[in-house]
Amino acid sequence: MTRGLRRLAQAVLALLWASGAAWLVLHHWGQRAGAFGPEPSAAEPWALRAHAVAATATVALLGLLYGLHVVPGWRARRRRWSGGALFGTAVALALSGDLLYYLADEDAHAAVALAHWAVGLAALPLFVAHRWRRRAGGVRARTRRLASSDG
Repeated sequence: MTRGLRRLAQAVLALLWASGAAWLVLHHWGQRAGAFGPEPSAAEPWALRAHAVAATATVALLGLLYGLHVVPGWRARRRRWSGGALFGTAVALALSGDLLYYLADEDAHAAVALAHWAVGLAALPLFVAHRWRRRAGGVRARTRRLASSDG
């Protein structure tokens, strides 16, 4: 993956996480007193809109990353656990995000919303663990290749 594509993906993912976290904070703790009771913050719908735009870009990036990054990394046996968990998490978040848009039942919507934001918040440390994990597996793999080529 090129450096430019990596930076683009990281920027989109940062916007996605930050806008989701901002919406969560504004929705639960950013209400203000209004004439008829608590009113949502004026910034809340903008955070949700930014999150939706970033989510759409992320779904497109997932398709691109699957071919350029996931499959080659899987074949090379690099970071399979963290990569598989991260990709599965991204797919689950995309599906739960769609459910939040279409679910009409309030109880089901509340359950999916809780799962979506809990998994979404946990996705950041998972991404960090995948991205900046020591490359010990690469050293072990090279050592095995060298040992096997000696005879």
